[in-house]
Amino acid sequence: MASIITTLWPATEDIESIEKLYKSWVRVLRFNFPHAKYEWILGIKEKIKEIEQKIGGKFMLLCDTEWPGIRLWNIRWSLWFKKWDVFKMCVDKKYIDEKKTIACNYPYLVQDSKVGDIIKIDAGLFDVQVVRKTKNYLYVKSLQDWVLTSQRHVNLPRKKLKLKALSKKDKEDILFCIEQNFAYVAMSFVKTAQDIRDLRNFLYDHGASHLKIIAKIETQDAIDNISEIIRVSDAVMVARWDLGTEMPIETIPWIQQYIVDKTKRKWKKVIVATQMLESMIKNTIPTRAEVSDIFSAVREWADFVMLSGETAIGKNPIECVRVVNSVIFEAGKYI
Repeated sequence: MASIITTLWPATEDIESIEKLYKSWVRVLRFNFPHAKYEWILGIKEKIKEIEQKIGGKFMLLCDTEWPGIRLWNIRWSLWFKKWDVFKMCVDKKYIDEKKTIACNYPYLVQDSKVGDIIKIDAGLFDVQVVRKTKNYLYVKSLQDWVLTSQRHVNLPRKKLKLKALSKKDKEDILFCIEQNFAYVAMSFVKTAQDIRDLRNFLYDHGASHLKIIAKIETQDAIDNISEIIRVSDAVMVARWDLGTEMPIETIPWIQQYIVDKTKRKWKKVIVATQMLESMIKNTIPTRAEVSDIFSAVREWADFVMLSGETAIGKNPIECVRVVNSVIFEAGKYI
């Protein structure tokens, strides 16, 4: 049956919470490296070591890499947009001070975009459409009211981005994980099997060929190349957050089932992740839809379900784990 991966962050950083996670059958702890600092991880590792010595058990640690994603440059003040506002979007920071002009760190933004394209900002919460382009700018139209702040994510759905699979920071993070005896590296925004091979070669060159590689499936490119990606990976993650930004959201259920099925046919491990119990970040009980979602993942033969914000920043992290365990147990009666 399925097991649980939990993300550590302030909601679960104390020794009592980590011990409760172990007693709730959690054996894999995820560290999200876009946010986790090395000093904090080292402090958590001391707590984990103390718990392992006390209980006589063992946790496995998972590094989730940042990947060289696209983000907005720093914005001096919050920018307020009304639906149908037309404004400039570019890549040069010097234009940011112009009224309602935003810039991002992807140098090929203008080159890769065409009129009619939808660009998703702030994890898909703010959509803009390209209405005109010049040599240095895109003119985009706001599709809803929104307030923008600095460093928000930018997604260019269905575009073949000219970005390397491993950034300098990713490599530094992975070297840190090698030193700290992590068991898994989850590679974000995998596009082709070659991305996995590049990471495996990097691990081999640094004496860490034993680390297991998890390919995070988040884009159309990854879906197009899924068979080869599965073949060269140790495990696959259905990373539904970015999938739901890059792909039409109504396609996510069948994409999940498709990936899980293909991965299991190759006898590889598969993880279903993101928003499993999103409402419990604030609430004490899950929605009926969330319970059904977890049940469906188990019924599809996922090996793991992963909790992210639920155990990282949620008000009820341990209760979230108990809910998932109870659903997995109940699902086991019928599978």
